[in-house]
Amino acid sequence: MSINVLLVCGYTLFLVLTAYGFDHLAKRTAVKARRWRTGSFRYHQDHDAWKCPQDQWLWPTSFDPEQRVVRYRAKPSVCNSCPVKDTCTTSSHGREVSREIDPWPYSEAGRFHRGIACAIAVLAVVLPAAMLLSRPSAMDLLALLAAIGIGIGAGIPLARHLWRSPTGFPEHIPQVSVYEEASTDRFSTTWGSFSRRPRTSAPEENTTP
Repeated sequence: MSINVLLVCGYTLFLVLTAYGFDHLAKRTAVKARRWRTGSFRYHQDHDAWKCPQDQWLWPTSFDPEQRVVRYRAKPSVCNSCPVKDTCTTSSHGREVSREIDPWPYSEAGRFHRGIACAIAVLAVVLPAAMLLSRPSAMDLLALLAAIGIGIGAGIPLARHLWRSPTGFPEHIPQVSVYEEASTDRFSTTWGSFSRRPRTSAPEENTTP
């Protein structure tokens, strides 16, 4: 077996491992980002609602069909009287939490990163396939065909998710895009860890409509 064929086969395996490693890292990062956004809030699938660390519920208010997220809000009267509101949100409309309805990799970010992983897997097939044009020997031919088979077999599980269209629109929730829902405060959340430490003094009531 020639040195060039060995190098191409080895690089093919390296690209396959790189594709899966990149996909795994992207998924892990997305999970960490979602946990960071929700803090200590816990989602209860049986109620389709979130519960905050103060044992208060956030119920679904709208579904954004463009970003494909369900938005949940707590009652303003509950949040505004909460002793730890300043560690949670500055909103006078209640704390909001959003949930992506599409699992990995059907979300927009998931499809983007899965597409990069698929591109790497395609390159793992193209390299040994290009070597076939050099009229390799019988042993080199078998090695290249094996490398091509490994590349295709590894790429199919990554690519098949891109062929499917996400489903699961929550029909019981009003569909409101982020542009239509301009009255809500998208950026009022205090991200990161959630503190149970009560405030020493109550904040002034926000009277702005």
